[in-house]
Amino acid sequence: MKKEVRYITRKSIRNIQICCIWMYVFFSGVRVYASTTADSVYFHIKADTIREIRAGQVVELTYALVNSQFDTASYPVFNDNIEVVSGPKQHKCSSYTLVDGVGSKSDETCFSYLVRFRKSGEIQLPAASVTVGNRTYTTPECRVHVNSAGVDRKRLKCSLNVEQLVGDYVRYCATLTCNTRPDQNPPLLSINGETTRPSSTSYSGSEGKEEYVYRYYFNSEGYKVACEKLTFGGKAYKLRPRKCKKRH
Repeated sequence: MKKEVRYITRKSIRNIQICCIWMYVFFSGVRVYASTTADSVYFHIKADTIREIRAGQVVELTYALVNSQFDTASYPVFNDNIEVVSGPKQHKCSSYTLVDGVGSKSDETCFSYLVRFRKSGEIQLPAASVTVGNRTYTTPECRVHVNSAGVDRKRLKCSLNVEQLVGDYVRYCATLTCNTRPDQNPPLLSINGETTRPSSTSYSGSEGKEEYVYRYYFNSEGYKVACEKLTFGGKAYKLRPRKCKKRH
């Protein structure tokens, strides 16, 4: 049997790439200005959560423009289902993604809110838009599922520990571990009187057991570490502060 061999030219490859890009634009649910490089610009919403959202919890919502800086912004209008605790706060950040073994880095120009959902159910997040030159980018429709505020107090357990690290760059690491997600996400610590956000967060769950871990790295000769407004279902959870006197 005679085998047929087909050769693909560079021009053919180029046509295939263009076709794939247009298919992505038409079939994706996100408004994207696609390009032939990895530096595509798009505007999206992301929620700073580890796993689930509960009514009454404080959650950070970020409106992020990827790989560009906006000139003007039309901010979201929140309805009565969402209480704005603070914001908007503008900032810049970077993110790294790994897909099929290929890593890519993107820079984001953002504005964020701390919000609290007043009820459970499917909640639609309000859209926002930004302009870059003569182009307008609008966030796609985004919904989140909000669980009820109920928390089983009998199984609730949290711990706060401070570990001295080896090395000169960072001296201590405070670790807050809970088996239920706190209302305030991320939870804040008071370290020597200064309100501090976690340096890293992680979640694990198996066989109905969950673990939320928040780590706070800091430098100090001595320390006093305490939880700020650690609540579950709107009720406070008290943890004994950790103290270490300054060494002379």
